[in-house]
Amino acid sequence: MLIATTADAQAPSLTFIDFDQVTICPAEIGDTSPPDFQSAGCETTVATEIDPQNTQIWVQSFVHLDATRGPKGEPLSLYISGKMASEVYLNGVFVAANGTPGADAGMEQPGKMDVELYPPQDLFNLGTNEVVLRASSHHGYLHLHRPLHLIGIAPTGLYNNPGSRRFDLSLVTLGLFLVGGLYFGVMAMIGTSRTRAASLSVICFFAGGQLLSEALRALVAYPYPIHDLRLLAIAGFSTAFGLSVAFHIFKTFSMTHVWRWIGGLAAISILVLILIPGFDFKSLLGMTVPLAGALRATGLWTYQGRPRAFVHFIALLVFLLAIAFFQGLFLDTVFFLLVAFFLLLLFVEQALLLAEEERERRGEEARANRLEQALAEAGERVETGHINVKSAGKIERIATSQIVHCSGAGGYSELVLIDGRTVLHSASLNELEATLPATFLRVHRSHLINVMFVESLTRDSSGTGTLLLSENIEVPVSRRVMPKVREALA
Repeated sequence: MLIATTADAQAPSLTFIDFDQVTICPAEIGDTSPPDFQSAGCETTVATEIDPQNTQIWVQSFVHLDATRGPKGEPLSLYISGKMASEVYLNGVFVAANGTPGADAGMEQPGKMDVELYPPQDLFNLGTNEVVLRASSHHGYLHLHRPLHLIGIAPTGLYNNPGSRRFDLSLVTLGLFLVGGLYFGVMAMIGTSRTRAASLSVICFFAGGQLLSEALRALVAYPYPIHDLRLLAIAGFSTAFGLSVAFHIFKTFSMTHVWRWIGGLAAISILVLILIPGFDFKSLLGMTVPLAGALRATGLWTYQGRPRAFVHFIALLVFLLAIAFFQGLFLDTVFFLLVAFFLLLLFVEQALLLAEEERERRGEEARANRLEQALAEAGERVETGHINVKSAGKIERIATSQIVHCSGAGGYSELVLIDGRTVLHSASLNELEATLPATFLRVHRSHLINVMFVESLTRDSSGTGTLLLSENIEVPVSRRVMPKVREALA
């Protein structure tokens, strides 16, 4: 689809002005016709030097035509694209005005950023055609390095501004961005993983905002001052997208000092936006900096063996390689297709997480029932036994009656003993739960407690709670287990 879209965008045959044969002269107040372009103030230069920002100029250029009709006999149009107001002459004859050029902002009426003009067909010559502009640009907010994008001739109605047809496919993804933003936004309000869902919602809306900003030029013929605001929006949404993706990944893997890292990446991104010329590069690098930071982090986590880190590493690597390979085309089409694809993967992942949460909820309900029974019988029985704790290259035999509390530490467990020692065990918390006697119960996803050492229970306003064990050890109690614990300790 991408190849087909790109080919379609390049299909119209546009003949540009001669890049190396451009003459620029200052325009005077009261000029009503083009100069002879031979005066001392005129300069022969290249097309990229045409700059009417904060001034008024005359521009002489030439277009060489091999035919005065389109390939199917269509009439020809003159296309002007740039940040300016202009009057246009073809082969010495006034064609049309796009706004009103002037010596200052008060005298100028801004023209449209992209305009198609319809000269009489008998003005087009086979061979060389002179195109002259009187142009000014006094109403912009930014000083662009290349304010003029093109002057050229093409069949009428067949050419739009560069890249506009690429958005036909990209706009299909807008619905997915909006649905994703709303879905994850609702999950952030009523779900359990609220921070993660909120970051996904923000990612969706930033991607949608960037798409609308990118596509605006293809959808609406706006006055040229709007173009500066559009460029700022694209750079802002692009950078915000990269930062929100980095934040989401850091929070997913419970990275410490998340806001410090995001603040550092944001500072570098802002510096890039200020120093790098050209808004295409600003937008790409503003996004690339935080994504590269997240790529480095996921690469480190992959090396450390963290679950799912490798998937995130590959996704980020694909994104950054696509930026490097497609460059200018990336923000037009590739970016939105990749984001849509990854959003679909996130929907699948979210469904799996919901299923996992449901299994966890049922498990916690079962643990709550066991906890109620165990607490009721705690004063009547004492179960003894031993476990072999593997740590630091040795095996230590520890009586279960000496274990106060167990907490998860990645793929390991930390055992807190009655004598105050903390022992690292190579078994996971799930493995310990299956091994220890019934007096050990799971009161939280990351905590196992020995009910023989429970001293008190405190309930928090959020619905969770805290168990106080012997030796002043505090252990959190999850919201679902909390009612059973309160009932058993009443």
